[in-house]
Amino acid sequence: MNKILSVYVLFLSVFSILFVQSCSRKHTDTEISLRAPADTVGFAWNADALEAVIQKAEQAEMDSIESEKRMFDKPWSAGICPHDDHVYAGRVYVHLLRNIKAKHIVLFGVGHKAWKWGVKDKIILDSFTHWTGPYKPVPVMQEVRNELINGLDTSFYCISNAWHRQEHSIEGIVPFLQYYTKDVEILPIIVPYMHWSRIDSIAENLARIFSNIIDDRSWTPGKDIAFIISTDCVHYGDEGWGGKNYAPFGADEQGYIRAVKREFSLIHEHLTGNLEQEKLSSFLYKLVDKDLYTYRITWCGRFCIPMGLDVLFHLNRIRTGSPISGTLLRYGTSYDLGVLDTGMDTPGTTAPRSIRHWVGYCAIGYR
Repeated sequence: MNKILSVYVLFLSVFSILFVQSCSRKHTDTEISLRAPADTVGFAWNADALEAVIQKAEQAEMDSIESEKRMFDKPWSAGICPHDDHVYAGRVYVHLLRNIKAKHIVLFGVGHKAWKWGVKDKIILDSFTHWTGPYKPVPVMQEVRNELINGLDTSFYCISNAWHRQEHSIEGIVPFLQYYTKDVEILPIIVPYMHWSRIDSIAENLARIFSNIIDDRSWTPGKDIAFIISTDCVHYGDEGWGGKNYAPFGADEQGYIRAVKREFSLIHEHLTGNLEQEKLSSFLYKLVDKDLYTYRITWCGRFCIPMGLDVLFHLNRIRTGSPISGTLLRYGTSYDLGVLDTGMDTPGTTAPRSIRHWVGYCAIGYR
């Protein structure tokens, strides 16, 4: 018995030493936890491919981009950006992201598989140190993330690398951000299912914490920190949507015209001009039924747009008291934009485009 006890005590001693060493070991710059891409087809993950996409996108849109440059001489402090294939939506990405100058970017993304994960009523953070970029790994703002975790009620968030690994809505924006700002840092946030009242509760708390973060670091919105919301607009058609018909106006040219007209109405009524909470809450319930799981209109950013813009609303109320305003920079669809000819094999397309299967994209800048 004494021998067994001695062995047990020795085991506990060794375990205690190893545990203390593992807990006290400091993280070094060489120890990174890298989030790998979920979509290796639709997005450009090397510098040459990305630069080909952006050069073609900017060339295709040069006249309107130069007009924007003359009109907007200050960077955007926030924006809404697509996340579809770069060769489809690249011409819309560039309208916003070329005028995002901040080094620190908060990214609100869609939870496409939140129904499968069974998560709602809380934002999803990760614990990665870096995300994949086309030039080098993109650092996550770990200190800022820790301040969110420490400042938020535990019912307002969860942490899951597994869910972030599966979600593509944030990663497609990261290469463009790194192209325009090589030392960019990000804070990824997934927004799954939740009603407006829950969105507003979380957004108000996030805004309070972000305001303290900005003050503590002497940051200026637009110059040092910016907020990007990821969304693709309507998913339309009667073909290739898993057997579902997403063509309430018909899958022909007249149906396309009516669907795009509805897109502009949604954008101008709810997302541009001065941000107002009533506009955001009514936007949410124009897109989803009261059960949250049933689409009224098939936009994938139905939760992250109200969340991200409500954070901006509260943040601006706390800091300046003046309204923040949105400007539509570009709207396009996979049907009318077509495929960018980059002269390279990658990136490619992950879905078809036709009058019977298309997706809408918008770029909106806020300041």
